[in-house]
Amino acid sequence: MRHLTFMRPNVDRRFRHRGFTMVEVMITVLVLSIGMLTIASLQATAKRSGHQAWQRSLAIALADSMVERIRANPSAAADYHTGLGDAALGGGTIADAPTDCAAEECSTEQMAEWDLWNWERRLDGAAIQDADDNDAGGLIEPHGCIVFEEAGAAAPDTGRLRVVVSWRGLTDTADAVQAGDACGEAEAGTLASRRQVVVNTYVIDEGS
Repeated sequence: MRHLTFMRPNVDRRFRHRGFTMVEVMITVLVLSIGMLTIASLQATAKRSGHQAWQRSLAIALADSMVERIRANPSAAADYHTGLGDAALGGGTIADAPTDCAAEECSTEQMAEWDLWNWERRLDGAAIQDADDNDAGGLIEPHGCIVFEEAGAAAPDTGRLRVVVSWRGLTDTADAVQAGDACGEAEAGTLASRRQVVVNTYVIDEGS
């Protein structure tokens, strides 16, 4: 009867049970940590950029809405004028609610007061409120200004209209205010984060 003999391969014992060294494990953990931090940073940047884009879109919508309000009530265009600087709307400068023109018939002057009050509430974010009933859906430190320059005494409610919406951005770049367009007073140290939207148009009162 033939006997078969199996030869075991000659394997060096030094390499028989080789695994990961501590240095390799530490390098792997370091690479994974850097990757996770990079992903978190990208997510934060994307979230911040998205919020700033939403704020700019909201500011443009607010400025356009006031332009349309004035165009719908051109015979009282001069009553919408607030001026620039400290005269800006925002932060509850109009304390008392005017006549509710959505429920009652109003004059053109009363409609202007109603429009300004509603516009300021939208600036302050009154459409969305938090659990404590605080306005939470508006811009950060918003200011709204309306400048109406009549064309002449013969047409007092026809002229150039400029609507300015200013707010504080999340990051510092450069002051967005151009010469002569400063709407509201920015707090100390926030000029580099100030953002601003300016809409220039012309209002014609066909009835004047």
